[in-house]
Parts: sequence; structure tokens; C-alpha cells
Amino acid sequence: MTKYFWTIFFIVTAFFSAYADSFKENAVERHLPFQKIPIPSSVLNETVDIYVQLPFKYESEFNQNYRYPVLYTLDAPVGLPLVSGVLAPLNGYNSAPQMIIVGISTSNRGRDFTPTSDPNYEEHSGGADKYLTFIEQDVIPYIEKHYRTEKFRILSGHSYGGLLVSHSFHKRPNLFQAHFANSPSVFWESGKTVSDLIKFVKTNPMHKNFLYMNIGNEGNPESDSPEGVQMLSGIQKIERELANLNTPNLRYKFEYFREEPHQNTPIYGTIGALRGLYPQWSIPYETSVEGYESVLAHFKKLSTLYGYQIEPKSWQMYDEGIGQLSYLENPAEAIKYFSYNISQEPSEYSSRLHIVDAFVKLGKKQEALKHLNILLRRDDLSDEECQQLTEKKSNVNLM
Repeated sequence: MTKYFWTIFFIVTAFFSAYADSFKENAVERHLPFQKIPIPSSVLNETVDIYVQLPFKYESEFNQNYRYPVLYTLDAPVGLPLVSGVLAPLNGYNSAPQMIIVGISTSNRGRDFTPTSDPNYEEHSGGADKYLTFIEQDVIPYIEKHYRTEKFRILSGHSYGGLLVSHSFHKRPNLFQAHFANSPSVFWESGKTVSDLIKFVKTNPMHKNFLYMNIGNEGNPESDSPEGVQMLSGIQKIERELANLNTPNLRYKFEYFREEPHQNTPIYGTIGALRGLYPQWSIPYETSVEGYESVLAHFKKLSTLYGYQIEPKSWQMYDEGIGQLSYLENPAEAIKYFSYNISQEPSEYSSRLHIVDAFVKLGKKQEALKHLNILLRRDDLSDEECQQLTEKKSNVNLM
């Protein structure tokens, strides 16, 4: 085994142990309740309930500058615990960003989720565009007025809801930056949504977005479902066409769960879609080893990919600094991480405490003393912290 291998092994073990401990300690608290909010809509001429769940520690004083992507899911409140339950461990292991989850209800899904009228399936169908206008004019402005949101929105739906998601992808292409369509009912109007979606992509090959689609066993011969066969063939056609097009800014993922019934596809699809959208959200191990500039480049790459400014969190830079200081024995590199945190928040305690250790390792006595004196001037120190800092200062003075 090489020294390089063991270095990576110890860093990974340390970081994931910390993540696992943190996630385990807060596992119950992470599943916060949804707040039910009635939204009067002049578009629909009715009041529609939405359900909002805020990210873990959204109200913490340390998170007041953080803004969050928003995942809008249809058919609320059905499915909300599923989305929240899948996202929580992904957040816990930093495999996806924290999000605001918004569930949108409907009083008539056959009306609200279908693009055109077809009385053979639904008597009052064809209201999809009006429902999307409701989301655009009533729901999204409410959420963005009352909560700290990023300009990155996801729309997720199942069955008829998946049909609406697919319709939104080409009809309101800039309303959402990612679309999750679980078992979408693309048999509707003989597959018109399939044709419209493909036509849109061909006409707009540079369009930036993410599309996820899946299907269960609906199209299997034993299901004996003409609609299921149309759904399967439609999804396969979209996948084939996209694979043959040059669409550098469109990312997509298709999954086929041939052993799973229609109602189960959101269970598998929620994690499949999130992993497809965020394949490398966390800092790669090799990037950690390479150091500060590579870590900043990782966040610059994420910002380009998702279309909004993504900054490293203070805990990420702290962990990277500890890795450089304790495992890679590179105090000069560690100082860059701790300095980043201090520049963002001068009152940050842990990073300033460990930058002292880094300067001591480099033999830079005056720099270490400067940061120790800043810490000792704090008025929120416990007696134990004050004693530890005083002892540390005495030791530094003996250098």
C-alpha cells in the first residue's frame, strides 16, 4: 500500500465518520414537519394548499446567509415524507444540497395535470397550462418572497403528475431547472407530449436543464395495458432521440424498473433523480488531497453546472483544513482554509483556534500570537476556554 493510498483512506474515514455521527445525532430532528399554507389563486379561482418543509437548521444564526434550491413536488401531501426521507440522508452525507421542499396539492389532478382535453380518460381534462400558470404566478412568488431561495427550481411528479412535468419541460422551459418525471402518462393524446418534447430539444439544442424519466412494469407484455405500452415506447423514444442529439447543456437520466408496479416508481425514482442531478456534489477525495485551489475549482465547476453561485460552507472548509493540518501534515495549506472561514466570519472560533496550531507548526510565533490575542479578547469565552487559550499562549511564547 502506498502512502498516498493510506492518506486518502484516513481522510475519507475521518470525514465520513464525522458525517455519519452528525447525521445519526440529528436523524429525528431532520424530519421537520411540513407547514400547511393556503394559497388563494385567481388563476384557478380556488384556494390551493401548499406544504413547505424548510432545511435542517434553516433558522440557525449560522445559516442566515444561506439560500436554498427549491424542490416542488405535485400531488401533495402524498409523497412528501418520501421526498423528505430520501433527501435527508443525502444531505447528511453531503451527496446533495439542502433544499426547501414545497408540496403542491390539487383538487382535480385529471384536470390540472393533463395538457389537452380527452373525455375518454378525464371528463374535465386539459388544464395543465392553467395549473402551471398558477404555480408560476402564485406559488413560486410566495415561496421566493417568504424564504431564502436560490434561482434553481425542481419540479417532480408521478403518473399524471409526471405528464405535467414532461409538459412543463417544453412548454415552460425556464420555469424549472430540473424535471423529475416518474412513470409519466405520456400515452396522453397518442403521445403528443413525447413529440413536443423531442421537437423542443431539437429546436433548442443549447437549452440548459436536467431531465429524469422512469417507468415500472406498465409496458411489460404481462401487464396487458395499451397505455403502459405507449408510455414505455414514448420514454424509450425520448431517450433514443436525446442520445442522438448534440445537447451539451442538457443532462438527462432514464431508468427502467421492469419488476416494479406503477405506484412504486417514485420510491426508486426520487433517489435515482437526485443522484442523477447531483452525481458529485461533495468534494472528491482526490480534490481534497490536491488542496485549496482544487477545492475552490470544484465549487466553481458546480456553480457553472447548476447556474448559480455555489460557495463552500464553513464546515466544509474547516474539515478540509483539519485534513491538511492533521492528516497530510501540511500546515501552510491548512492556513488557507482557516483564513477563508475567518475572512467570511471574523468571529468564527474553531478556524481561528486551529490556524494558531498551523502557524505554530510553521514556527511563525507572531502570527500565532496575533490570532490567540484576538480569541482572548472575546467576551463569550467560558472559563475553561479562557484557561486553555491562556495556557496555549504561554506555550507559544516559549517558542
